[in-house]
Amino acid sequence: MKIENTIGLFISLLLILASCSGNRLNVDISQTAVDQDFYYVDGLLSNVSKQELTANHAMLQKKLGSLYMYEWRQNLRMNSSDSIENKIYQFYNAEYIKDLEKSKNELIPKIMKKENRITDAFRYFTFHFKSAPLPYRVIYMNKLFSNIHCSDSAITIAPESYLDSESEIISSIPKNQLYEWQKNRMDLQYLERDIAFNWIQVQLFDEIDKQLAQHIIQAGKILYATNACFPEAEESYILRYSEQDWNWAEQNEDLTWDHLVKEQLLFKNNRRDKANFLNAGPTTVGLPDESPDRMGQFLGYKMVKGFMEENKKVSLQELLKIDYNKILQSYEID
Repeated sequence: MKIENTIGLFISLLLILASCSGNRLNVDISQTAVDQDFYYVDGLLSNVSKQELTANHAMLQKKLGSLYMYEWRQNLRMNSSDSIENKIYQFYNAEYIKDLEKSKNELIPKIMKKENRITDAFRYFTFHFKSAPLPYRVIYMNKLFSNIHCSDSAITIAPESYLDSESEIISSIPKNQLYEWQKNRMDLQYLERDIAFNWIQVQLFDEIDKQLAQHIIQAGKILYATNACFPEAEESYILRYSEQDWNWAEQNEDLTWDHLVKEQLLFKNNRRDKANFLNAGPTTVGLPDESPDRMGQFLGYKMVKGFMEENKKVSLQELLKIDYNKILQSYEID
């Protein structure tokens, strides 16, 4: 009897220890379903006859709706009253676009292999944010390297933004049109992360124009929610950092914080400072040249993660409403 009690106590202790050391974001999504359709627009509109393009465009317009048409208006710089089929045909038959589409032929099958991981990311997303909109249509189309865009039920991605930066067609782009640091960001491994990150940023957060500290905390919330979509991923992946950049950020967290405090930047609403610390670029302006970009985002992530680890009963849904100052005041550098 004593042996049985001892074994039972031992097992209970193991379970408690496992739950304490476990990843709170690694939840069970086996009962969470998400339906998504993936569309590869370029394959239906490039290298086809004008008649076939017209038919395919009509089909895509009906299925994909306003976001699809928005992208074409942006691409072609057209007014809503212009006839579009001829312009699309001319677009895909331009010499540079034809070369670009050829380069993407090997990329698309690799993108298709990521569909399950993207859907799983949104299964985690809907587990935590049950009432939030979902991208039921994931649309890949030539957007001339422009940003990912979201509507309330769809998301568009430019596949050419994930071509190998060393490829001939990307290398041939003049540096004044596409900087070296921008080319270095063209990395297919981050596709799923970028889709989730952009969706979360648009659907869960309002744009703000506040003090730098508030922007830092909001960036941290977005990244923590992105981490929830990929609970087993390395943190460097969530931040879009190389291992070297992540290590620098970790080792210089206090340096970054001290700089913000010393220069009294946290409670200023200065567009330049926000761009320096939050926007993508070759480095974080104001920090040593070897620093990675977006160190403000890194600090925000560390702040939010630390807060959530200390407040395990706070859900991700509740996190969205927590005032930035409460998180800022709880921040401690390890």
